[in-house]
Amino acid sequence: MNPHYIIDGYNVIQSLEKFRNALSAGLDQARNELISLIRSYRSGKKIKMTVVFDGDEVGYIDGARYTEQSLQVIYSKFPEKADPVIQRLIQKNSNKKAVVLVSADNALVQFARQVQAQVLSPNEFYQRATKHPNQDQVEQKFDSQVSEKEISEWLKLFKEGNR
Repeated sequence: MNPHYIIDGYNVIQSLEKFRNALSAGLDQARNELISLIRSYRSGKKIKMTVVFDGDEVGYIDGARYTEQSLQVIYSKFPEKADPVIQRLIQKNSNKKAVVLVSADNALVQFARQVQAQVLSPNEFYQRATKHPNQDQVEQKFDSQVSEKEISEWLKLFKEGNR
């Protein structure tokens, strides 16, 4: 089963300097930058992503939702916060091991781990999302130990080439 990332929106924004800096231009700017990063990350992947924000932060009172291909943005219904919404999303997923919670909220992280969902810190998610898509393949291909013999051969080649 393909992974389902559930992202604690404001927690990620508050946890990462890039998005905290965007807050100076307004909450919309920070949310848009996060959603842009998420769109970029999911591009070409068979993953589902759900971002949950506190609805009271933006004045939404109707539990607003926005959905596009494999991306859903949810604002909790005031006065409910995002955390219970996130817990329900995790709970209703039939394959908890396919769920990846992105949050640094201790209570959410503990809940996710108790039901055997995966957890990524905002920083870990950001590192994955900003990594070049082919970097994993390159690292796998060239991530091997160089033997003493190979080092010796390279040193001989480069020493001879410098004469």
